[in-house]
Amino acid sequence: MSLIKKITFGLTFGMALCLAAASYADEPQKKEFEKTSDADAILFRIENIKPLTNEEGLTDRCSFLVTVYNRMEKKVEKINMDFRWQDAIAKKYQIVDDSVEPVDDPKDAITYIMKHIELEDIFPHQQKSFEEIVTTDKCFLLLDQLEYKVNDCIAEGDKITVKNNQQTNRGSCLDRFNYINSKNPEYYSEFKDTPDSVLEQQAEEAKAHELAGVEEVYKKSLADLEEVSLELDKIITREAAAEKDKKVEGEDKDKKDESKDEAEAGDKE
Repeated sequence: MSLIKKITFGLTFGMALCLAAASYADEPQKKEFEKTSDADAILFRIENIKPLTNEEGLTDRCSFLVTVYNRMEKKVEKINMDFRWQDAIAKKYQIVDDSVEPVDDPKDAITYIMKHIELEDIFPHQQKSFEEIVTTDKCFLLLDQLEYKVNDCIAEGDKITVKNNQQTNRGSCLDRFNYINSKNPEYYSEFKDTPDSVLEQQAEEAKAHELAGVEEVYKKSLADLEEVSLELDKIITREAAAEKDKKVEGEDKDKKDESKDEAEAGDKE
């Protein structure tokens, strides 16, 4: 794409945003918060939203952090969620040949940004961040308009049953989630800042945990190998002893046979 085309695309898309913002100005605003989050909730927020560019220098993906604060008294072992953001810009306006045009029927143009999320190992009263990437060129849509569905939430101590290779229960913490967006004061009061150093530390801890697991497997393998070696030594020792006994028995028999032959020879003389 040429530089002029990139600039034109940016200007037209900017116009679409302005038009959409103007259309939202007249819409009634819903009251966002009627109560604070639950005392034993699993809070989560989305932060550190960054555009990612392709080889042509155009944004085609967005990275973001899902930061989770576990207020429960037990560890959350696994979370399986689906995130969805409605693309209201595409619903009202579209870019055709580098020009902004209204959509004829908004109902036919509703689109969504979708992302499947899997999180794990969040300890009681601790915060943990997970980096995710979603395919879209509209990173600003990730700020607040999130819809989410919790598919599974497995907490420590949950008894999970499987039937016909299918998990039959979804865990005990499905209804514990509180999404905190940037308009909620708890977005700033309940979470710690998540600098890159925290993510690096989490990566190092995960790596150390993985290495510890590898080392444990290695130690167990050595112990198993040593046990096998001891058993082989016992078998070899037993076989050697049996062979020795057999040899001794053979030698004794030979000596008896020789003595018998000598005795018979003496009698003949």
